[in-house]
Amino acid sequence: MALAFAPNSWLKGLPNKLSLLRMAAVPVLLLLYPIGPSLGILCGFVFAAAAVTDWIDGYIARRYGMVSPLGALLDQVADKMLVASALVLLANAGVLPAFIAALLICRDIAINGIRLMALERNVVIAVGDFGKWKTALLSVGITCLFVNRPLLGLPVHEVGMISMWIGLALSLYSAWSYSHAFLANQQNNPTPPTGR
Repeated sequence: MALAFAPNSWLKGLPNKLSLLRMAAVPVLLLLYPIGPSLGILCGFVFAAAAVTDWIDGYIARRYGMVSPLGALLDQVADKMLVASALVLLANAGVLPAFIAALLICRDIAINGIRLMALERNVVIAVGDFGKWKTALLSVGITCLFVNRPLLGLPVHEVGMISMWIGLALSLYSAWSYSHAFLANQQNNPTPPTGR
């Protein structure tokens, strides 16, 4: 007898487990990268593998209807932990200018604040294509900067820095776009007084 395909039987909880796996990559990077440049390629691989799980868990959650408030929270927290820790490590090592790391981290903090306000007001603001491209470029840039040496004849450091600069520009633009959409929504749908 053929077995019916039941995605919930084997995929249930997988998106959240992948988010937790991304969180687990953070202490690995924090322990390995300061040891020395010889581990840069390994750290780049760990970061890239963790970043790929972000796309995989999002696809699975949407494809099989497993989106949940807990899953959305874990996904956001895991992403921010992974990227922020990588930026701090690279800036501390002098591989990435500190002001780029600071701008990216501050941008994420500001956007998270806006997301919280939007959540309180039951406002849903879709992530635009610029945000998705930003995430992809920063992932490529951070991976290359972890490696930080020519690989197979490719100028990996230069590719990483170009990706980071473009990713920074897209980050700032997407932050402005997201903030503008939220403020426009608030002007069109002001929050009624709560009576407090």
